[in-house]
Amino acid sequence: MYVTLQLQDLITYFYIKFWTVTSNKKGEQFMRSKNISERIILIALASFWAFICLFPIWTLISVVFSNDSSNLTKTFFPNSLSNGIVKIDYALQTINILKATGDTFLYTILCIIGMLFVCSLAAYEFRFYNFPLKKVLFSMVMVSMMLPFVLYVIPLYRFVFNIGLQDTLLGVALPLMVSPLSLFIMMQFLEDMPVEVIESARIDGAGHFTIYSKIVFPLMRNGLITATVLLFIKVWGLYLWPSLITATEIRSISVAIANLLNPQFYVDPRVKIAAMLIAMVPPMMTYLFFQKYIIKGITMSSVKG
Repeated sequence: MYVTLQLQDLITYFYIKFWTVTSNKKGEQFMRSKNISERIILIALASFWAFICLFPIWTLISVVFSNDSSNLTKTFFPNSLSNGIVKIDYALQTINILKATGDTFLYTILCIIGMLFVCSLAAYEFRFYNFPLKKVLFSMVMVSMMLPFVLYVIPLYRFVFNIGLQDTLLGVALPLMVSPLSLFIMMQFLEDMPVEVIESARIDGAGHFTIYSKIVFPLMRNGLITATVLLFIKVWGLYLWPSLITATEIRSISVAIANLLNPQFYVDPRVKIAAMLIAMVPPMMTYLFFQKYIIKGITMSSVKG
């Protein structure tokens, strides 16, 4: 699994590099100046990575929209639109995937709203103000990105349980609002902003939060979009935390799908795959819609960092 993730990271790097150098006029001139072999390698890697990403999605669609008599392992093209609609309707109505999707969407939105406020304000403070232990605190936040979630999930669970937020939307979203990656991305977008702008605004009578809301926050637009989409995809697919903190009132889409895979209960395999297809649509559409901003934000952050 680790080797697979490393391979994906490597191919993703080449894909972003290919997109970056070909997304503007200078990039097009740069690509023309490169020799043919290097261009072929970049295009081949980008095409290979696109195939790896799209093939599982196409397989899901083909299996769902196929006849019940079709072999699941040998179905690569859809052949029954009506049967697919029946399976999706069954997944939505009978096994409560619709409620799980709605609950997941609500706590994901709560998490994003909290992240935008907490992380953008933290980035503002870390970038433009000096206070005791500033470097130590920022280093601790960055180091926390390296820690597996399972290391601190038990104290986190006890904290949420003690304040009475178990099995609530806020209980799921609250611990996820603090995102070190989102803070880092926003910090990078503030690197080029001179401190003199803040000082000039303060001389003109602007207060602390006025400067934040009227000057700093709007300038982080691309960083905010990048952090929002990345957090949306992360929170939407979480399984461990929602499975611990939710019970009967809140249903997570990942937990609902995991329950379908329980061998003690039989569920039509096409219904399971239809549920997976439904769960895949929101993050996929979100990423596709904001893809330009995400790649731009990541590449800008990497260059500035």
